[in-house]
Amino acid sequence: MGIRRAPQRRSIHHPLGTVLSLAMFLACPRVEATPVAAPTSTPLPSATRAVEVSSPSCAASSFQIIPFLDCLRVELAGSKHACCTLADSSGGATATASLRVTIEVVPCVADGEDVQVSVRDLSDGRELERAVGLADVAPTARPRALALAVAELIRSLGEAARDEVPPPAIVRAEALPPAPTPTPTPTSPGVARPDRLSVHLEGETRLLPTRDTTMWGGRARFTTLWRRLHLDVDLGVDLASAHDDLGEVRFRSASLGLGVGPRFVSRAAILDLGLRAELGWAWVSGQTSLADVRTQAGSDFVSNLGLRVSADVPAGMKVRPGIALEAGLVLHGMDGEASYRPVVGMTGYYALLALGLALSP
Repeated sequence: MGIRRAPQRRSIHHPLGTVLSLAMFLACPRVEATPVAAPTSTPLPSATRAVEVSSPSCAASSFQIIPFLDCLRVELAGSKHACCTLADSSGGATATASLRVTIEVVPCVADGEDVQVSVRDLSDGRELERAVGLADVAPTARPRALALAVAELIRSLGEAARDEVPPPAIVRAEALPPAPTPTPTPTSPGVARPDRLSVHLEGETRLLPTRDTTMWGGRARFTTLWRRLHLDVDLGVDLASAHDDLGEVRFRSASLGLGVGPRFVSRAAILDLGLRAELGWAWVSGQTSLADVRTQAGSDFVSNLGLRVSADVPAGMKVRPGIALEAGLVLHGMDGEASYRPVVGMTGYYALLALGLALSP
């Protein structure tokens, strides 16, 4: 069950704590230094709980341990928590640690943007856990957003102990809303558009030089995003006809298309490249006004494979005009004949032009 709530901050009653917290907050995004463990020679006050952080075993570009520790010290300044020491490489807790913060990038990929955070009380085994999504957070603001989530878990764990209400073994919740960040710069090429679904309504014309055939039709295409790739599913129909001395031969087809490839986004346009496979069924029929001419009809399976490029402009609008170009080969085709001569059909290679509108919810 998802839980969403705004971060709550504890007030700092000591004036010196306020000054210290403000200074660390201003320095948080820019500090780059090696974290230093709390001195072991000076014992902590009895009411102070030492916080130990376990670095993620998966190295990911979305997580930076040093800025995160600096921001977490700011969030816990003035509270009864001593922040922070790093756990040793073996994973065991130190003798002075009271709370253990564990952070893992899930799944473990180089550009992973989902972080699983857990806070465990080493004295009684109570634990809180939360999934933090960083995909929509600017890279410079991710250390602070993650520190806010961890600090909130630490406070929640302490409040549950004071109220003497036994918490569940694991509490899952959605990530806290990230702190306000500066206005983002326009999306650069190579970064996927935040719209996860778009619908394209297109009219198309397809040229088949091998049979001197031009097909006209329409298509509805549905596009979604996965990382930097676009995934397409489309449905369409096409019609063509050829005239002969004996009469007219008509060619019709209905098809399902599947496409995949990279997406490039700029302020001016959305550009999709990729492969497209098409599976369908074609029908051929004849019509004549001559009494001594007999007509026949038939149908067969057809398939195509091509390269496609499409562009929608401008990128920021919910309704955008678009254009698409495609070229490829007919893998399994069908002909329409007059007097045993092919006069229309889908064989050889093809070129396609589509114009339409893209709609984003």
